[in-house]
Amino acid sequence: MQARGRRLATTVAALVLVSVAHCTKALAQPAGLGAAMPGWTVEVSPNKPAVTRAQLTTTADLTRLIFDLTEWVTPKVTTVSKPDRVIVDLPEVEFRIDPASGQKGKGLVKAYRFGLFRSKQSRIVIDTNGPVHVKTARVEGRKQPKLIIELTRIKSGQPTAPTAQPAPADLRPTQFEDPPTLVAASNARPVIVIDPGHGGLDPGAVGSTGLLEKDVVLSVARRLKTLLDQTGRYVVVLTRDRDIFVPLQQRVDISRRHKANLFISLHADAVPEESLAGLVRGASIYTLSEFASNEQARRLAEKENAVDLLAGLAPASLDTQDEVRNILIDLLRRETDTFSAEFSNLLTNELRKHMKLARDPQRSAAFLVLQQAESPSVLIELGYMSNEEDQKLLQSLEWQTNIARAIVAAVDAFFAKRAMGAVHVP
Repeated sequence: MQARGRRLATTVAALVLVSVAHCTKALAQPAGLGAAMPGWTVEVSPNKPAVTRAQLTTTADLTRLIFDLTEWVTPKVTTVSKPDRVIVDLPEVEFRIDPASGQKGKGLVKAYRFGLFRSKQSRIVIDTNGPVHVKTARVEGRKQPKLIIELTRIKSGQPTAPTAQPAPADLRPTQFEDPPTLVAASNARPVIVIDPGHGGLDPGAVGSTGLLEKDVVLSVARRLKTLLDQTGRYVVVLTRDRDIFVPLQQRVDISRRHKANLFISLHADAVPEESLAGLVRGASIYTLSEFASNEQARRLAEKENAVDLLAGLAPASLDTQDEVRNILIDLLRRETDTFSAEFSNLLTNELRKHMKLARDPQRSAAFLVLQQAESPSVLIELGYMSNEEDQKLLQSLEWQTNIARAIVAAVDAFFAKRAMGAVHVP
């Protein structure tokens, strides 16, 4: 590990002296948030089946969800308990409906969400008010097909169909998204893994205008990767480069497989209380800690650690190996925690030049995605989707680029200090 650190330090020391003028070139300003950065392509699949409308209706004893389709598809429906949900799996489809359309429920449906669950498979997850019976789940109509899901409440004494517990995430390479190409072990440049949070059927926080956290953080991640690539000093890997769900454990696995020298997870926060939405704003930087720095940090980590459950998977649980391995991991983590804190300090100083920071912006909590013994890691909450001022900034492409540049400056400073021997590179 020390030898690897010295090689990286030498490389960065040489590269950091190279002019970075090309890194500050004006980036193309696409027409929309999801539009492509230089080197990125916009996903367009005109031949893919699509969902064009969603309707939720209810009667005294039945709740019906209808999805209009452009093509006939075959659904697979499962009921899941703890919490109660109905999961509808489809071949990969394009959802041409308002991403926030499922936020408000009716009847037996509390809410529903949808999106790309894994490569070539889409999923609709319906949160229900208690256990339900799926009376029907069918597609009817050849010219104008509709997916119809009818739910009734399970009455006392009524026999129920068997329910399934959330399935664990199968992390075989072909199960979810194909993993990024493995970086050669002999590569002397530091490896940086950028993790855009949420994705696919997990939208993350939703702004009042319908702005989605998953779209904001992917856009910032693409900008950040472009700027880091332009320096020529780093190897940069994204945990996702499109709108697809990636389980928490797979995000960590990607970082470990690539032997990341730095892991940066990008998110945007929200407060549920409307009375606080106008008051709470600004960015914050989180590092790993067994005990949260405050109650807000604890609640945030609890919410982020549950995203796999929202997608119908078992909750992520990392580092459950034998006692000896846990002791070794603890020793490594003490070292990487120091590096994580150092990067958090540099990042806070750089971000403060370009944006408003939250009160006490440097925080800590037990985020599963930060449980990486080998890699310094931070989670950045870029702002609050629930705050009108922050929301305007979060969807500004110019602001996103400036924030990406600030993160690049912090990364440069972090590895420059390693090169000078101020802190050891893992």
